Amino acid sequence: MCFAHSGTASDALHVQAEIPTDAAAAFRSIRAQADVPVGLPGQGTPERVLDGYTSVNHNRWNRDLEAAVVVRPGEEIQLLCRDALDIGDQARTMTPDGTMTIDLGHIHPLTGPVFVEGAEPGDILEVEILDVAPIVDFGYVTISPALGIFGTLRPEALAGFAPYTEASQLSDPAPGRVPSALPQDQPYGTGAPYVQLFTFERGQNTGFATFVGKDTGTRARIPISPFLGIMGNAPMRKGMYRTFPPSVSGGNGGNTDVRQMIKGTRLQLPVYAEGAKFSAGDGHMAQGDGEITGTAIETLMAATLRFSVVKNRTIAGPRAIVPAADPTQLAMTAEMRGQGYYITTGTGPDLMENAKTAIRDMIDWLATDEGLSLHEAYALCSVVGDLKISETVDLPNWLVSMTFPRGIFNRTTGETR
Repeated sequence: MCFAHSGTASDALHVQAEIPTDAAAAFRSIRAQADVPVGLPGQGTPERVLDGYTSVNHNRWNRDLEAAVVVRPGEEIQLLCRDALDIGDQARTMTPDGTMTIDLGHIHPLTGPVFVEGAEPGDILEVEILDVAPIVDFGYVTISPALGIFGTLRPEALAGFAPYTEASQLSDPAPGRVPSALPQDQPYGTGAPYVQLFTFERGQNTGFATFVGKDTGTRARIPISPFLGIMGNAPMRKGMYRTFPPSVSGGNGGNTDVRQMIKGTRLQLPVYAEGAKFSAGDGHMAQGDGEITGTAIETLMAATLRFSVVKNRTIAGPRAIVPAADPTQLAMTAEMRGQGYYITTGTGPDLMENAKTAIRDMIDWLATDEGLSLHEAYALCSVVGDLKISETVDLPNWLVSMTFPRGIFNRTTGETR
């Protein structure tokens, strides 16, 4: 079912994500191989399925987009979501240099919009996450000299990554372009591109993903806690907005990458358009707080959701009730938790520089004590390393820390390397 908006069809269609013919065929092949579940484990069969492998997707926020489906409050729907970089099965064989050809104009394909009956401006949309599970058996982390906490982009490629204002995120109708990269801020040598695969089972939403370091063969078990990095409603104002910021117009939600928003979460979002027009994507199997390379374990995801409307209440931006403050720790075994954690720190008046200091030290420590390459260590820090602002009282000298679970590597209790 399609909900027609008050604008013309062309107003909406020019912001739909373009699907190249070869990519569309690849997605159909992935879905056929994956035998996509209509009902996810423990949740029965959702009443509706919205398939993001067809043309039902977009990668700009726009309140004038036509809705892809209409649901009633209390009705379950499953969203099938493409991976954030929109490379699908190509990730299995992608070379490091291949990551530099990814078109940033096509990333963040979102499944939706979902029109929720009864939702009106001035209401709250509540999204109950009933389940999240991968459609395929692999995920990936990429390292690009352009992106991540140490990345830099040339000024002409900075749109969407610029300091946030609504104006800075307004997009022209044309897709973006591959950025020209400046050398990375990389005193420890992670400036070259890199891609690392992780494996798990289709439909798996508990347990571990397998890491085998591409450079050294080092093995690790990564606790998984699948979630959607992007969830949001139509923006407050008209216009096309890029999907990179955590919210665009009016705190509508977006690329929040809050790893705690797993199965069992109740997310609240402000409503600015009739029907809310909710969309989601950017599935992650595991992520550390910070997502420092710019990617987590990216994968193709199915999410079962249920919507409700809180009438005549407003909020400033996304907020949620989540099942756990640290899903990664919950996913670990007692033996893994017993191995303890590495912690590094950075101190000074600049929070970003402090974060970089803590990350550099962690990468060096992992390379030295765990035998990882610098690329492998950087990738794992993005997946299970957690950045925290640990101290603000001694202004202007803030302290940022990074924690990293030692138990993901194979060792006996108390063993050091």
